Amino acid sequence: MTEEFKKRQEELRKLVLDFEMNISLNKKVYYDSEYYEKIIKWYIDNHKFKKGLDAANFAIFQHSYSSDLLFLKANILVAMQKFKESLEMLDKAYLLNPTDENIFILKGQVFVILGRIKKAIKVFKSAIRFSANKDELYYQIGLAYQSSERYKKALKYFKKAVNSNISHENALNDLGECFKILGKSEKSIKFYKKFIDQDPYSEFAWFNLANVYIDLKKYKKSIRSYGYSITINDEFSSAYLGLAKAFKKIKKFKKATKYYEKLYELDGPGFDIYFHLGDIYYLRKEYNISIKFFQKALKEKEYHVKSLIGIGKSLSSIEKWHEAIHYFRKALNHDGENIICLKFLAKAEFEIGNIISSEDLYNEALKHSPNDIDIYLDFSFIYYSNDNFEKSIEIIKNGINELPKESLLYYRLVIYLLKSGRYKESISVLESGLSINFKNHYILFEFLPELNENSAFYRIINQFKENRL
Repeated sequence: MTEEFKKRQEELRKLVLDFEMNISLNKKVYYDSEYYEKIIKWYIDNHKFKKGLDAANFAIFQHSYSSDLLFLKANILVAMQKFKESLEMLDKAYLLNPTDENIFILKGQVFVILGRIKKAIKVFKSAIRFSANKDELYYQIGLAYQSSERYKKALKYFKKAVNSNISHENALNDLGECFKILGKSEKSIKFYKKFIDQDPYSEFAWFNLANVYIDLKKYKKSIRSYGYSITINDEFSSAYLGLAKAFKKIKKFKKATKYYEKLYELDGPGFDIYFHLGDIYYLRKEYNISIKFFQKALKEKEYHVKSLIGIGKSLSSIEKWHEAIHYFRKALNHDGENIICLKFLAKAEFEIGNIISSEDLYNEALKHSPNDIDIYLDFSFIYYSNDNFEKSIEIIKNGINELPKESLLYYRLVIYLLKSGRYKESISVLESGLSINFKNHYILFEFLPELNENSAFYRIINQFKENRL
């Protein structure tokens, strides 16, 4: 925040305080309409809508022919969800200034909120003929179509907005979203590349191209495009965030950290950056640091479930199970069906010997997510570790019924069957696992190193290997 900006804000604050003091003392005051506009905008910016409405009424009493004051009052009424009254104000403002496009834009936006899309589009289109900012009206029409899920129409008008103003950031962003929803990401790449040929110094075009590559999992190309965006504008926060996420996707966590820290430098402290840094340090296995950042995030949002789970996961990783359970339980109090939390809490309860509690949690997780392979693997392991092989076999078989194409379940069943002495059955299951995914058979030897000396198993595996060649 610059000194000049601080100075302006302080002057504005003094003006508002002076106005409030005079009103409280019932003094007869008179300001010109521009001063009133500044006061009302301050109330709007600070979400003090009741006071803003009182100020607007006071100002309009003195300047009844100011369309700008009527427009500001309409804005406040929209914020207070008094849509009928806001439309009445906008109609009055229109009579005083029938070529003010802002009146048309706000009126159209109110109709969109009310679900009257055709009426909204008609209002927007009626202003195009005299507007100096046709790009914004095209954009608003696009938003109206987008809100009614008419994405092809929305795409058409977002393109018009961009063609009218090559730097319309929001139109570029929403255009990319429409391409994505319509399953036309490849077409959006052609569009952005064509756009970049016309204006190679548009950081927004490079940024949106990078976003498309992220969606298509072309992470290296996304990194290159985000890089161009930052080269053009080295304070483009969203591009740094995109770079951090892209490097995170390809598991280059140190590089991701670098860009999160750059984002921190640009935008300062806050919930989002604390959470991202907590998450990336967790992935870097620097758990004490991740805990500190998640705790900072919680100071900003006390009951943020993902931050609570982040601390719990970090504490679990350093085997502070009791402390981890505290955070998982707290998270579940606010999101009782969170599968990630249920799974991690179940494991933590198992680690401290609360087997019954762990069983209940895994059963609860399966109710909500019966297609989660990890639940079957981890749940069955509880019984396996306590030599209850029949129960572990039952759980894995339930998993196979739900997920018959998951080879890991078959290999785990092989292990449990062998430990229970059901050798013949294990061979049949092994063949099923090998036929689904041969490569995953290494898991057998990680669990049971003694299988390295089992010639029968090696013979079956080698036979499948030869058949694949």
